[in-house]
Amino acid sequence: MKFKAICLSLLVFSFLTATAQVITLEECVQLALESNYGIQMAKNTEKISRVNLKSYSVFLPTIYGEANYRGNNSNSIRIDAPRDSLGPITREFRNANTQNIGASVNVNWRIFDGLSMFFTHSKNKTLLDISSLNTVLGVEELIANVCAAYYNVWIQTKLLEASENIVDISNQRFNIANSKYQIGGISGLEYRQSKIDLNADSSMIMLQQQALTNAYIALNKLMNSDLTKEDYVQDTLALLPLFNYNEIVDSALHYNTSLLISQKGVRLSDLDVKNSLSFFFPTIDFSSGYQYADAKTPTAATIQTQSNGWYWGVTARIPIFSRLENVRNNKIAKYELQNAELQYKNVELEILSALAELYNIYKNNHKLLDFEMENVEITSETLEIAIEKYRIGSLSGVEFREFQRAYIEAVKRLMNASYQAKVSEIGLQLLSGKLK
Repeated sequence: MKFKAICLSLLVFSFLTATAQVITLEECVQLALESNYGIQMAKNTEKISRVNLKSYSVFLPTIYGEANYRGNNSNSIRIDAPRDSLGPITREFRNANTQNIGASVNVNWRIFDGLSMFFTHSKNKTLLDISSLNTVLGVEELIANVCAAYYNVWIQTKLLEASENIVDISNQRFNIANSKYQIGGISGLEYRQSKIDLNADSSMIMLQQQALTNAYIALNKLMNSDLTKEDYVQDTLALLPLFNYNEIVDSALHYNTSLLISQKGVRLSDLDVKNSLSFFFPTIDFSSGYQYADAKTPTAATIQTQSNGWYWGVTARIPIFSRLENVRNNKIAKYELQNAELQYKNVELEILSALAELYNIYKNNHKLLDFEMENVEITSETLEIAIEKYRIGSLSGVEFREFQRAYIEAVKRLMNASYQAKVSEIGLQLLSGKLK
C-alpha cells in the first residue's frame, strides 16, 4: 500500500530530490569557514604573531636622529683673576644671549644580552605556533558545529515527514469514523475522539515545523547567511565504519589540537625559565654616531665653540646585585613551567575522559540503530494492519491510537539514535584530530 511505502522510506537514508537549491554539507562548511567572524579574528591573531616573528627587532640596532637648541638671556658679573699689580678685573654683562645648538645621528646596538634575544625570538615562533593551532582549533570546532547543525536539520525534516504520515493516518481514521457515525455504526464519542486526535496530530506538525525552522536558523547563523533560508538540506546521513577505540586514543594523544596547544604552552614556559637565566649574564652594547655642536657664551673667556665628528664606544654592564629580582624571577618561571606541565597532563586527562564517555555513547547508538530500525519497520506494518481492522470495526479507536503512538515513538527513537551516533562520531573525529 501507499502508506506502507511512505513509512518504509523512513528506514532508508536516501538522497531526496527537491525543487529548492540543494546545498551539500561540504558547501555549508566552506561557507561557514569563509564568513564566520570567529575564524576571521583567529586568522588576524595569527597574522599578528607572524608579523612579530618576522620583525627580527630583538637582533637589530636602533638608529635615531637628535637635534636640540637652547637659548638663555641673563645678566651676570664676571671677576677675572688679576694679571698684574692692579688686582682683579670685574666685568658686568647685561642681557647676555647664550646659545647652544646641537645635532647628531646615533646608533645603539646590544650585541650580547645573555642570549635573551634568541630566547625572545624562539618565544615569538612558539606564539605563532600557538596562534596557528588556535586557528586550527576554531576551524575544527566550526566544522563540528556545522556538521551537527546540518544533520539536525536532516533529522527534523525526517521527523516532520513522520508527523505528516501520522496526520494522514489520523485523517483516514476520522473519515472512517465519520462514515460509521453517519450510518450509526459508532457512537458520537468515538467520532469526536477521532477528531480530537486529528487536531492533536495537526498541532504536532506545527510544532515540528517550528523545530525544523529553528534548526535552519542555527545552521544559517553558523554560515553567517540569510537566517530565513530553508529547504536546502536534502542529503544523506551516512555513518562511517565503527571506529577502533585504541586507534582513536592513539590519534588523540598525537594530533588533538588542544593537546598540541598545551605542549606549546610547556615550551613557552621552558623558554621563560631559560630567559630568566640570561639576566645573570653581562650585557654588551655598542654605540656610535655623528654629532655637531655649536655653543655661544659671550660671558665666558671663550665666547664660541664649534665641534663635529664621529664617536663610538662599547659599554659592558655586569650585574652584581639587583635586590634578588633575578633570583625571584627565575623561581617564578620554574613554578610556571611546572604549572604548564600539570596543565598539559590535565588537558590530556580531560581528553581521554571525554573520549571514553563519547565512545561509549557512540558504540551504544550504533547498536541501538539496528533495534530501532526494526522497531520502525514492525510498527509501520502493525499500523497498516490496524487501519484495516479499524475500517472493518474489529479494533477500537483507543486501541488504534496506541498503534499510532507506538509508531511515532519508534520513529523518534530511530532519529535520535541516528543523530546521536553521527554527532558522537563527529565528536570522536574532533577529539582525535581527524576532523579536517
